[in-house]
Amino acid sequence: MSLLTVRQTTPEGTAFLMLALVGELEVVNVDKLTDAAVRAIADGQRHLLLDLTGITRCDTGSLYTLLGIRHAANHAGGSLAVTAASASVHEALLRTGLRELLPVTPG
Repeated sequence: MSLLTVRQTTPEGTAFLMLALVGELEVVNVDKLTDAAVRAIADGQRHLLLDLTGITRCDTGSLYTLLGIRHAANHAGGSLAVTAASASVHEALLRTGLRELLPVTPG
């Protein structure tokens, strides 16, 4: 069983919610991220930042889930941005050709 931890923080003076992920981002556990994102959007925190530097493994299905979360946030008038990513995430983005759709934008 792969493990994933999702930590939530709100950077001071911003309208963003930072979700920092640690562990393996795979379809078997991506529900932890989707649950956190859905709760945040429902609670009015529609602008999400993802810090994926703690991800040790990333599969294709999880990347498509990130696209779905971004679509949901956009539909609610918000946004989703990946602000940092590990080598595993960068490799998965390159392998799948999703780098253009899920760019890593520091900030």
